[in-house]
Amino acid sequence: MINDDTARNRLSIRNHLLSALSPDEFRFLHPHIKRTALDKGYLFADFCDSIKHCFFPNSGMVSLISVTYEGDTCEVGYIGFEGMVGLPAIFGKNEMPYQAVVQARTEGFRVPIDVVAQLFNQNGQFHDISLRFIYVLLRQFAQTSSCNHYHDLPSRLCRWLAVLSERSESRHLSLTQEFLAQMLGVQRTSIGPIAHNLQNEGVIKYKRGALEVIDLDRLKQSACDCYVIIKDELERFVDKP
Repeated sequence: MINDDTARNRLSIRNHLLSALSPDEFRFLHPHIKRTALDKGYLFADFCDSIKHCFFPNSGMVSLISVTYEGDTCEVGYIGFEGMVGLPAIFGKNEMPYQAVVQARTEGFRVPIDVVAQLFNQNGQFHDISLRFIYVLLRQFAQTSSCNHYHDLPSRLCRWLAVLSERSESRHLSLTQEFLAQMLGVQRTSIGPIAHNLQNEGVIKYKRGALEVIDLDRLKQSACDCYVIIKDELERFVDKP
């Protein structure tokens, strides 16, 4: 018989929520886990969609995007290996309050929402760590809201590019000005001059939807302080036993 540790190793689980499961919780979930790879641009769920699965990323990044009735968009948060896409499931709902879009090729695990809800309601380790993750995500939402209101666009763009480069584990990013504008909730024409300045400073190279991060350290230094605040909060969550 395969024990829990062997099963976890075979699945190569890096996701923080799944890694924190007790042996009994893992045995409950294991038969329902399906390894999944999602390509960049994949729409996991649209605003108000009903979902059937939660997704636990092992790598990559899924953006959470607020959408107005007029179709305007702005990223309000993101989820990677530290969390789960589909949190409404543990609140007894299967309706998404935002879009969930894959920003960098993401590998992870799908689990039916009813199974996730049952596991949460057992009030064990998954219940407790999920609540801590919700706090981290709420902190991220609040910080992003302040960032979008108070910080200038160049520092916001640098923050977003630094996060995506780290989460995708690549300095070569496929991005258009229109897409960047949608993520940051601004006009497309405002992106070009900023990207041009960053290129002149040797921080990035940018040409026809292909962006390369040349100096990640300088990109981080040019980002607003929200980059450090959100990153520190995530690291505290992941490092906590």
